[in-house]
Amino acid sequence: MRRLLQDTRSYALLKTERAENRLGHAYLLVFDDARNLRTALREFAKLFFLPAAAETEGIAPATNQTTDAAYDRICALIDEENFADCIFLPEKGKKFSVEDAERIREESALKPVESDSRLFVVSDFGDATVQAQNKLLKLLEEPPAGVRFLLGTTVTFPVLPTVLSRTEKLEIPPFSSAEVAACLARMYPDCANPALYAEASGGSVGSAQNILEGGYYGRLLADAFSLTETDLFRLPQTVRRVGETPYKKELLAILRLIFRDALILKTARINGVERSSRRGNRAEKYLLLRSEKEKLYAVAGNYTVRALVWAQEALSEAEKDIRFNAAFPQCLEVCLSGILEKNF
Repeated sequence: MRRLLQDTRSYALLKTERAENRLGHAYLLVFDDARNLRTALREFAKLFFLPAAAETEGIAPATNQTTDAAYDRICALIDEENFADCIFLPEKGKKFSVEDAERIREESALKPVESDSRLFVVSDFGDATVQAQNKLLKLLEEPPAGVRFLLGTTVTFPVLPTVLSRTEKLEIPPFSSAEVAACLARMYPDCANPALYAEASGGSVGSAQNILEGGYYGRLLADAFSLTETDLFRLPQTVRRVGETPYKKELLAILRLIFRDALILKTARINGVERSSRRGNRAEKYLLLRSEKEKLYAVAGNYTVRALVWAQEALSEAEKDIRFNAAFPQCLEVCLSGILEKNF
């Protein structure tokens, strides 16, 4: 996970600002991966204590080695959320509260213990109440000397506009399926098919981890196929049955996979690549859901190319809508009804 985070544009940007000694006083890290948001904040927090180029310029090699060793120690303490000048709030499993904001106000008046500044890291700020966000606003407007903030959120819409205007945004976009698969392969060396979980993750390592560890991939796959097998008359009933899932992004990602693979089979058939009972369709090697190819052939037969192409756009819109807290069952029904209407 660390490797993925360090390869992002936002990480490189913050590292450059620190190296050039021009860090801002408040940043908002936007990372749509609730499971790994705190991990990302720890990784980005280390950059605030990275020796700036101006600080190491012209010093003796032995002194430089000492500086490197000191920084390694700081990084290890930040990984444990135990570095005196880097304070993480709220406690794990809790939401940022008015009491947490008051603690920051009190702590910000104290001098740094080991470095030239103090960093307050807040995760997940998007879950904080309006009162808690407002309580922190005054400090964000006029922070004491040597005080910086790193706020983390999975989405920006719950964050007050006044907070957004006083922070510099660092955004980590969804990772590619290949990046997620490579990360899973490193984290779970015994995983037989990391690419499949990666494709179902929607670019989120945390979602891929949840699917892999949670054992609910089969249930999601069955629900996704049931949605593709319905019609406009049965759609509301099907949506009521599957639409209350807590795994919204994952269900949409699997739906995208199904329609993608079905489109591959559909276009291959149109182009005259017929299926052979012994060797199969050559297009099958491009399928990501190879184990479900019989069902995929059924979907390909039931949908037009126009509907299968439209499905990708419709599902992208649905993914955007749920990020803005849209009611998922309603969002799902609108998406699928649009795809079905293109099927005529």
